[in-house]
Amino acid sequence: MKDVTSMRTLALLALGLVLVPLAVPRPVRAQSPAERAQIDSLRTVLTAEADSSALLAREQRRIAVARQNREDPMIHLELGCIAYRLGEITGADKHYDDAAGEFEWAAELRPDWPYPWYWLGQAELALGEASFIPLENLRQVLGTDALSKAARAFARAVQADPSFTSALVDLGTTALRQRIAPRLTVAQHALRLAAGTEAANAPPVLLIRGRIERELSEHDSALAAFRAYLVRGGDSVLGQLEVARCLFAVGQPDSAVRRYFAAAQWPAGDSARVEFRREVRWVATPGELRAFDTLASDSLAPWLTRFWDRRDLADARRPGERLIEQFRRYAYARQRFKLLSRHRKYDIAEIYRDSTQSEFDDRGVIYLRHGEPDERAQYADTTFPPNETWAYRRPQPVGDLVFHFVARSAVQDWKLVGSLLDVYGFGAGLGLMAPRDGAQLPSLAVQGLLASRSTISPIYERLAGAGTIGRGRLVAEERIEIERSVARGTTTDSYPLRFERDLHPVVTSFAMAGGGGRGELHVVFAIPVSALQGFTMTTGGTAYPLRLRVVVFDTLGRALGGADTLRVFRSSAPLPPGGYLTEQLVVSVPTGPLRFHFVAEEVNADAGAMVSGEAVDAPSAERGLAASDLVLGRVGSGLVWRRPDGDVPLNPLMRFPRDGALELYYELYGLPARASVLTHVGVVPRGGRSLLGALFGRRSGVRIEYTTQTDAPGLARVRQHIDLGGLRPGRYDLELDLRDPVAGTRVVRRQTFEITGQRVP
Repeated sequence: MKDVTSMRTLALLALGLVLVPLAVPRPVRAQSPAERAQIDSLRTVLTAEADSSALLAREQRRIAVARQNREDPMIHLELGCIAYRLGEITGADKHYDDAAGEFEWAAELRPDWPYPWYWLGQAELALGEASFIPLENLRQVLGTDALSKAARAFARAVQADPSFTSALVDLGTTALRQRIAPRLTVAQHALRLAAGTEAANAPPVLLIRGRIERELSEHDSALAAFRAYLVRGGDSVLGQLEVARCLFAVGQPDSAVRRYFAAAQWPAGDSARVEFRREVRWVATPGELRAFDTLASDSLAPWLTRFWDRRDLADARRPGERLIEQFRRYAYARQRFKLLSRHRKYDIAEIYRDSTQSEFDDRGVIYLRHGEPDERAQYADTTFPPNETWAYRRPQPVGDLVFHFVARSAVQDWKLVGSLLDVYGFGAGLGLMAPRDGAQLPSLAVQGLLASRSTISPIYERLAGAGTIGRGRLVAEERIEIERSVARGTTTDSYPLRFERDLHPVVTSFAMAGGGGRGELHVVFAIPVSALQGFTMTTGGTAYPLRLRVVVFDTLGRALGGADTLRVFRSSAPLPPGGYLTEQLVVSVPTGPLRFHFVAEEVNADAGAMVSGEAVDAPSAERGLAASDLVLGRVGSGLVWRRPDGDVPLNPLMRFPRDGALELYYELYGLPARASVLTHVGVVPRGGRSLLGALFGRRSGVRIEYTTQTDAPGLARVRQHIDLGGLRPGRYDLELDLRDPVAGTRVVRRQTFEITGQRVP
């Protein structure tokens, strides 16, 4: 027989290191239907055979025949199929290599037949990758890796027969796995070439064509392919999900969201489930991902709805915004952070390792979870490999998240490291923690690296100037913070509202019982005039248009409603500097403990603010003695709450002038008519001892005791005027203690306010 090794070498040289053009050749003698059926039948028989000894014996018999019929392509195809099956049973690469040699021989004899090329591609895929990662990466660059050789073989199969469905699908699949644009273009050309054949309407071909078109940013063509896939009987759930992705890409985000959730309503097959999981895996916590993996196929819709709703709610986004943002992030990450090689090599400094994905570098992982960073920094110096730092500014208790990336082993593979000094190398970072030879300051190169991050965090400026004694402590402190950021950043996600200008609102709230067994949440806010940009109206005067939103949710993070309104505040002249624009929003809510977000956005300006996670407890008027929150008002504050028995003054800033007065209002519920309730009201400096136990006779506070009597069944509206004269400036707690002498019930309410020595606006 012909030497297999030399044959494979010659065949590879014939194939070349670049993809062949896909023009349809003029066949000498095309593979006949009978010959194709013979190979298909042989594969069926061999697949049923599990005895390797029987297969080896059959192989030897056919080799003897092949020696007498060296130019018969069918005998080499048969030998290739036998060797391939032996590889499937034993897992030995030798058999796959033998199979590839036989398929190459058959292809050399009949280059116009599709089957030899197709099975050559399958054998190359089965041979797989080199165990030595640098060698495999080099092979990929040279185009001699398994995927490249398989793609070329599948391309030749399609060239021989554009209607060969399996070859079309496998060509597209391997091209997608390779992630190299020229090879994707070859697959695209092959799939378009097949448009005039019977394979064009096969659902698997339409599906892979849509994915190839989308990968090459031909979104209209991709959308057409996916819609045809649905019409031709493809998996309806998978098809709708692919259509949803394309709808976003062609500028129809709302339609994309609707189609996404429509797809989830139906039981999902394995392929569709994999795709839904791929959407959420870049966002989910480890616990959420485990929960998804346990879902029944018909339970995806409720889970996915809750999953994305929670994220909209967490950042006061409107329904569907977080999913739309994830579509955008994924498209951006595919353009900017896609790995060219699936093989990654780590060293000790690279602290994040995810073996479950090989699609994105570590920048892509962080970007998919947290979006565009608030600040980036780089340092270009021949001493260091390419490096980059991202900072996400987050309020407490989360705090800022800082990530350092370095591309050490490959320019396209950026990895997270545990300290900025690890850009210099992990050993060097340890050396800076315990410097030798009396070194007092880092080298000029390291000083430059630290200076480049001075706006990221003050610790880097301190490190640049630290001496031997303090440096180790600072390096250890920085490493702890970076490791905290990585741990949080790779397991959580965020999409905070961002504004060019902060409106700096002051927000207070109180809850009352409402009608129909529900409560009322009152959100009172004040926005400094200096933060606003009013505009002059054509009719005269100044307008301040604001979009105001209140998002209410329970302690489990489930949305309970809210308010979304546009308010235009008008004045005859611009509001004076130093003043505040104030208003009150009222939202019907369920009773019980709640939380809410408040968002104010200036219309036609990139200005706004969000106050998040404020806690309230809406009282019930139907469950025995209960009290509303305390309303602390100031006459002349400019804002009142209209009530049937008279206006209640409010105080959005919760600040009172020294020697001024406080107007207290609250409501009692669940009492019979003419019931008496013993009431204690006290004012105590913030952080001081309890008024009710230790304040009596103390001049720094105020104490009032009285009995409240209800006029109507179930309700009492109580007003008290409290003189603050003699109290020093500072923060105080007003405490209300109620006792029902009959039932022995006790209710306590508190509110914090400030006494200032300055004029209160």
